[in-house]
Amino acid sequence: MNKTTKKSAKFAQENAKPYSEIGVYNQRVKEYLRNNNLDTITQYTVKLFKDNAQRNRVNNAQYNKAVEEFNNRHGFILLKKGVEYEGGSKQYSYVNFPYLDREAIKLTMDKYRLYVNKYNKQADEENVLIRNYNHTEVTNHLALTETQKKRKKDFEAENKCLFVRDYNKLIEKENAKNAILPKRRIQKIKFQSELIFHVLLGFYVSQLRTRNAYLMEMNKPTSALKNALPKLKIDHRKLATHKIADIPRLDICKKTAQNHVKRLREANILTNYVQINQNKPIQVNFNSQILVILDGNLPKSQTLENKAFSPSFSKTLHHNSDTTRTKLKEKEIKDCANSTALNKCGSMLEGNESNSVCLADGYENTKGINKKNTPGRAEIKKIIPNFLQSTNEKPRGKYVLLTQNFLSKLTDERELAERLTNGDFDSHKSLRYDYLQQVAMYAHVSREDFKKVIIQDFIKTSAKIWKSHNVYVGEWKKNINALQEQLFSKIIEKETLIKKLREYRWKLEFARKWFSKKREVKALFPYAYFDKTRTNSNEIGFYGLHKVWKTNKKYKQRKEAEKKQLEVNASARKRNLTAQKKLTNAINKYELGKYNYSQLFSYVQDNLPHEYLLSLPNLINKNSINQA
Repeated sequence: MNKTTKKSAKFAQENAKPYSEIGVYNQRVKEYLRNNNLDTITQYTVKLFKDNAQRNRVNNAQYNKAVEEFNNRHGFILLKKGVEYEGGSKQYSYVNFPYLDREAIKLTMDKYRLYVNKYNKQADEENVLIRNYNHTEVTNHLALTETQKKRKKDFEAENKCLFVRDYNKLIEKENAKNAILPKRRIQKIKFQSELIFHVLLGFYVSQLRTRNAYLMEMNKPTSALKNALPKLKIDHRKLATHKIADIPRLDICKKTAQNHVKRLREANILTNYVQINQNKPIQVNFNSQILVILDGNLPKSQTLENKAFSPSFSKTLHHNSDTTRTKLKEKEIKDCANSTALNKCGSMLEGNESNSVCLADGYENTKGINKKNTPGRAEIKKIIPNFLQSTNEKPRGKYVLLTQNFLSKLTDERELAERLTNGDFDSHKSLRYDYLQQVAMYAHVSREDFKKVIIQDFIKTSAKIWKSHNVYVGEWKKNINALQEQLFSKIIEKETLIKKLREYRWKLEFARKWFSKKREVKALFPYAYFDKTRTNSNEIGFYGLHKVWKTNKKYKQRKEAEKKQLEVNASARKRNLTAQKKLTNAINKYELGKYNYSQLFSYVQDNLPHEYLLSLPNLINKNSINQA
């Protein structure tokens, strides 16, 4: 072997790349294929397998698992997908389209558990050393002087926010002269932190999807460096109160959430911590050894208007350039394609639809929700009066009919005063609350018109108080003008108006019943009765009933609390009766020989409260004595 040959062999040996697990498997497949020729049926079976995998869009892990099952039945025919050499694949420093799917989350959680298991074992080993150090090197607290105790207390208070390892390093420096400060024990990662981490991962999926959707809508690149991925924003209060389908996911307080996040930071599971102030969420990154980030490979050569995002494993279909559509129809379709760009990010879990990002006017070509073609409430308010005046056509649509029916209840103030004087509303039935809720949600009625209708309905309801009294038109007109200015003056929302109307109607009904009992007391005229300055109960005014209303409200709350307590007591009583019945049946089975003592103990321990288990021996002895 000459010098050149030796040099080439040495270079080849030094630069040889070891096979990965997939590479070793593929070598066996290649060796099998070299020694065996595939018949027509096997080749057709392979083609069906690959077409089915492409159609179902399986990832590499699912494909490789299916390949193993296929090869176990038919021989080593199919190659696995993935890197065949250790470190042999071309590595990029960026991710074109960062996102996570269900498989990525599952892999991330698996890596998290492995990391935590390793970290907890290391914490146990370090805690043994810390315990030995505190027992052998550090002076006992009882042997310290008052000055040393004060120094120890001040040091602990000053550095209590440090991570344990940083704190212990500082302890070693402080104890170099006089060892009076003990080290802290390293806390392990608990199981509940896994739930916290899983919720944080879900937040990150949602935040990535929102980020990608925004960048795509702005026609900006979605790429990110692998060592500088988008940070996760954590609001501890939202984390603690996070709900799924109105069910609390964690059911913890804000301080507990902060402690868990701090423990994850201390374990280097969450890195690159950034805090702006207490009013803004903190920002962190996931440990790159744990997080499995996927790349959607968003095309960079074309804009979103020309090409939609599709995964790398999608099937390219033939495009026929011939078309029979009109130019107008083509323009509508292009507009629709441009408006739905936000839905092409693909970075969110399919089951978590509550975190999806979609513009309100995302589908411009859909008539039902096209904002550009739908008039606003101000325009509808102008359209409806003209529409109602039309005699040639009838209104169409239940919302227009609902609006027409509600606005028709508005009456001229002079006419309303005259009808009140004539006693037309002495038996008036107020508008139902469900009807008002329906109008507030669906009818095209402005807040001002909505308020006018319910004020007039309130005045009609109040007419029952003066059913047996003569009130003139001028008095009613004066009262109507005053109530329109003072009632609901600072209330804007329709829901709040309905809520306040319930209170006012209750006061009117209370006043009507009170005056019907106290016939010797006559009600003041409407304008005086609704005077806002009559706030005392002895002035017999409407606004003097506020204390009565508050008393009634407290009474209802107390009755509701008593009702709930009765239900709780009844439920507990029924549970006790059921438990006693189960215990009696179990003891009877024990006495008949169907249960031995071990089986009886296990049954009571697994199915009944703990106090029954404590009283079990006495109950068995008592029954034995009674039988004897």
